[in-house]
Amino acid sequence: MDSRIRRELGVGLIYTRELDSFFDGSHPVVGVVELEPQTLWEKVADNGEWSYRPNEALLDRVAALPLAKLMHGIGQPVGGAVPDTVEHFSLLKAAADQLQPAWVSEHLSFNRVAIGEEVAETGFLLPPRQDAASVRVAAWNVSRYGYELGRPVAFETGVNYLRPRYDEMTDGEFWRAVAERADSGILLDLHNVWCNELNGRYRVRDVIDQLPLERIWEMHLAGGMPMSGYWLDAHSDRIPRQLIELAAEVIPRLPNLGALMFELLPEHFEKVGIDGVNKVIAELAALWELRRPSQSRPDLGATAVSRPTPAELAEVREWETSLYWGITDRENSEHQPQVIVQDPGIDLYRELVADFRRGGLAQTLHHTMTMLLLGLGGQGTAELLNSFFSACSVQMYRAVEADNFCRFLLERPDLLRRIRYLREVLNYEHALIKATVLGEDSQVEWTADPTAILQAVQRGQLPSTLPVVRSAMLISA
Repeated sequence: MDSRIRRELGVGLIYTRELDSFFDGSHPVVGVVELEPQTLWEKVADNGEWSYRPNEALLDRVAALPLAKLMHGIGQPVGGAVPDTVEHFSLLKAAADQLQPAWVSEHLSFNRVAIGEEVAETGFLLPPRQDAASVRVAAWNVSRYGYELGRPVAFETGVNYLRPRYDEMTDGEFWRAVAERADSGILLDLHNVWCNELNGRYRVRDVIDQLPLERIWEMHLAGGMPMSGYWLDAHSDRIPRQLIELAAEVIPRLPNLGALMFELLPEHFEKVGIDGVNKVIAELAALWELRRPSQSRPDLGATAVSRPTPAELAEVREWETSLYWGITDRENSEHQPQVIVQDPGIDLYRELVADFRRGGLAQTLHHTMTMLLLGLGGQGTAELLNSFFSACSVQMYRAVEADNFCRFLLERPDLLRRIRYLREVLNYEHALIKATVLGEDSQVEWTADPTAILQAVQRGQLPSTLPVVRSAMLISA
């Protein structure tokens, strides 16, 4: 095994700005910070060509932190047959070269599908079919990921809200097969595996018994929440007590565990708070002391990973498109087999994708969405959004999704006339998006004081009729 994998990095947190106070090197327990590089990227267009633009200043800031680093991808998962059409390996490699992580990791999921000659994004990390063809595709992807970045790679054990299937490998069997074929490490997301058990898949203890435990280099722990009869991997709370107890059972069995990480999404930080994060870190520190390192190391690097055959790629893509159509077009069952149509997890995935889209629009187009809610009410806004979701496919990057929604609204002049000043506010926020995403300058025309309009919206009010004061605002790229 590569010497960098043997390093015991310790207890750490996924990087968010809300947790900055834990990363200055003064905390007695936190020894590693894990960066998700795609959170620093914008998807931008130049003359119709898409590319990713990283936040170099923030990457420099993370690289300068006096802690060990890990890098965890969230945008180019290794479980699918349809790669990102936008070049990304150079950015990932540059980030890895700067951070010098002991290893890198990505999700064993997919988030893109082939629809004819086009590539569509799914809006959520989806589970691959757990069969031999998927093993070969995933192993090839993991191998290429490591080659391109020049680092050891671990894949994350994913959450899966679908029912187990008789014609698939079990979760543990599938993950073992991929790790052994790819000769890779495993990032054991124990909360994901626990979610799977709670939602009717396999018992955590049975899954652990099937895994090659010497290949587990990292463990993620998190909190979740209930939704529509499922337990979600929402990264929304402290670690549940039952999960702490499971981790205490599992950790002593992992001879090469190098890092124990807590995941918390920024939008849930206020709920948990600084004191809550400190309590979690204390729990992780106690768990870390339970590890029993072994002198035995797996002999990595001996397995040659062959490229999947066209037939295997076609088989995997058929599953991916079937699942995609099941989520996006439930009424049209000709696109997917009955086993997908009848799975109740499909409705949950549909709800999660819609929540992702609604949340992105609310964050990116805050004033426009507030005016729609005030002017149309909750039901009317929901119906409008459902029309948009049906008309426009999901985009993973929020600014691109927001640009599409602005164009969707601009095609509805009756709606824009119905809510006073909505067109002006929409044009203003759209101009900001176009400057960021498309590099375009825009001139926004106002018929009243824009400050008065925006302040009213910020107070949760539709602006009353204001004195006519015409002005123009240039928004430059």
